[in-house]
Order: sequence, then structure tokens, then C-alpha cells
Amino acid sequence: MGRTLPTQIQILRTAEEEWKDFRRALRHEDREAFDALWSYARHHAAASSMASRLLPFEAHCFSMMVELEKSLERMKKHLKIFEEKMTHQET
Repeated sequence: MGRTLPTQIQILRTAEEEWKDFRRALRHEDREAFDALWSYARHHAAASSMASRLLPFEAHCFSMMVELEKSLERMKKHLKIFEEKMTHQET
């Protein structure tokens, strides 16, 4: 029987486990942000499996960045709406 390759979820869990000492050294509020990044990577595990990267962790990091970019874009939209409302109130 052929060799079975680990899934992206298995690779991700292993990587997360390898970072546990780093996480433990973080302040509480930083741990929450750190955990959110891993959640983002898990959310995109299926896409990561399609990346075929030499280093699977690259795909996981990119998944984290995608979610951060989406969050930034949402904040920009909310800020624009807020600024427009403030401009209308001043006139």
C-alpha cells in the first residue's frame, strides 16, 4: 500500500502545536489575536490544500493574511461611511 500524505488540517495542527510555547509566552490579549490567526488558517484549509507549496505553512500564513486583508477592507468601508455621515452633519 502507498504512503499516505498528511492532510492540510493535520499539518496545521502540528504547526499550531509547535507554536504553543510562543503562544504561552504572549500576553493574554495577544493570545486572542494569535488564536484568531490560527482560526483564519483553519477556515482556509481546503484552499491551502490546493496550493501545493513546498512549505505548507506558507499557505497557512497566506490564509491568515487574506482574512486580515478582508478585515482591513471592512474597516475602511465603515470608516468611509462614518466620515460621510460626519461631513453631512457639519453642513
